Amino acid sequence: MIIVGLALLGALIVTAILVGARLLLNRGPVNVQRAILPWAGLIFGLNFIFDLIILYFAMPALTGPYGGWQWLLWPLLLSGILCAVLGGAAAGRNLMERFAQQAPIRFRRNVSATPPGVARLMADGAGGAGIIAVALALFVALIANSVIAISTTWFDPNAKALADIPHVQVAKTSLPATNVQHIVLVTRDIAAYRGQQVLAQSGQNLGSVYHIESDQYTLQSVDQHLYWIAPLVYNNVFANLGNYDTPGFVVVDAENPDAPPQLKTGYHLHYVPNAILNQDLVRHVYLSGYTYGDLEDPTLEVDDNWQPYYTISLMQPSRGFTGEKLYQVLLVDPQSGKIQAYAPDNVPGWVDRVIPSSVVSDYLGWWGKYHAAPWFNPSGAGQQQPASDPELVYNDVNQPVWLVPMTSSSAQDNSSTGIILFDTKKNAATFYPLSGLGVGDNVKTAFASTQANIRGYDVSTPQLYSIYGRPTWVAIYTQANASGATFQAVGLLAADDLNGANVQYAPSRDQALALYSQWIAGHPAGGGNNTGGPSATGTPGVTMSGKVLRIAPTTISGNTVYYLWVEGQSHIFTATLSISNVLPLVQPGDQVAGTYLETGQQVVALTSFTDSTITLPTPTPAPTP
Repeated sequence: MIIVGLALLGALIVTAILVGARLLLNRGPVNVQRAILPWAGLIFGLNFIFDLIILYFAMPALTGPYGGWQWLLWPLLLSGILCAVLGGAAAGRNLMERFAQQAPIRFRRNVSATPPGVARLMADGAGGAGIIAVALALFVALIANSVIAISTTWFDPNAKALADIPHVQVAKTSLPATNVQHIVLVTRDIAAYRGQQVLAQSGQNLGSVYHIESDQYTLQSVDQHLYWIAPLVYNNVFANLGNYDTPGFVVVDAENPDAPPQLKTGYHLHYVPNAILNQDLVRHVYLSGYTYGDLEDPTLEVDDNWQPYYTISLMQPSRGFTGEKLYQVLLVDPQSGKIQAYAPDNVPGWVDRVIPSSVVSDYLGWWGKYHAAPWFNPSGAGQQQPASDPELVYNDVNQPVWLVPMTSSSAQDNSSTGIILFDTKKNAATFYPLSGLGVGDNVKTAFASTQANIRGYDVSTPQLYSIYGRPTWVAIYTQANASGATFQAVGLLAADDLNGANVQYAPSRDQALALYSQWIAGHPAGGGNNTGGPSATGTPGVTMSGKVLRIAPTTISGNTVYYLWVEGQSHIFTATLSISNVLPLVQPGDQVAGTYLETGQQVVALTSFTDSTITLPTPTPAPTP
């Protein structure tokens, strides 16, 4: 086992430092065989045990300015304290014994609490050696480490180096179009509630041994569809002791709130996070020799054949103790324990993400502060900051990105300076200078304030998409319960026109999209960087004409919408009275014409409408009195 060798080497280093200090302080002749060797053996044995404990439970990464051996400061400090205390006690005992031999009063031999054997081992400079070890550990921890941190992160050249780590490129185009067929409509809370239900309905009484942690649900694409997937984990340590592995994982459809959840069993997941001893996933990887980096973000992902794997990002600091970069991606089979290491640019295509969200937050924090501003900048001029934590967004089913709105350094600013899309598989990001978009708490407030939300449903974390060529916030309305939440409705809101009255609220995605396309038809994009432009699959203002075959009104969220089927057209058209007041009079057989917003959907919204069959005579002017 690799930690045995590391513990032996660490114990030798600490023992060598203490022996060297003791020899340096001892001014008289030294009996190495009787005085030094037994003492060194005791120090070595204690350090070997302590080092094994540190390596097994703390799993320190062997990276950084000292080659990763800074973890030895703890054994050195504790060994130094032990030697200083016992050595001082032994020196006091010797002094008292000498005094007792010269004094007329006879003292008892046990004048010190230190046992005679330990006193002999700690004599002749052991206390001084301990003090030197303590001083050395404190010097490295407080002084040397501070110097390294300052020399690698302070001042303008270091700040610019940190800002350059994420490789942010400025885009000259708008946000990439979103495939609306793969919008996420199920939040993590909804997935947690539905997953717990299927666990209870399995008929196997799995809930008595296993449960599902809500924070372990991972959004991912499997065979061209988005799902939330979470492993079954042990209820407690006794359940773990009585079971060799967990039987599988839970799958919840992320695109369809009505789809039944699935319980995938028949697997034998032996290596899982937070299991006991060597069954713990990260410990298994560490003990297998992957000690040369920080093992971060263990995530359960399945391939397109539903075979489970854990991905682990092996990170190494690039500037002193900070500036971590992705060095390797580890793919762990939780059933066999087999580990495959990949270079970041050679990861299998079915893996959705390998850059941890916490790393993205650090990167964009540095980039926002320093790429366009100096390191010393008390005013905050030119600085930006992430407006929220990174959100995993799928613009298409196989195109995941970390989306982060950026805002100014002012705490009062609730609008964007731009949007960053960070690649989930490599260290690369694109900055879209879309200024003025609503971000932060104002987005949730706008969704919550819409009149359609009369029941006061909760608003889940909104996600930003590009829908029909317009930056659009999509929020899910949920009702909380003890196990999570249930889906109630979906809302769409143009990010450049943040107002509760503009929220398009509907019980389903398709109805919300129909309302939103109709709203866009009557509300062109604002100024600035947010231009109307082409839609996701075409251009606005496409013309149509023909004979009406059928027309019918319907009410969606309090709005009357007319659906028209026109001869020779491949779309069903929708229109409201804001487009034309003659819609209630239109009959099958009428000749109509208009323009519409091409969205690639079967149902599209008209932006203008005329009925040539309905011709009203020109009113006769009233005679002049």
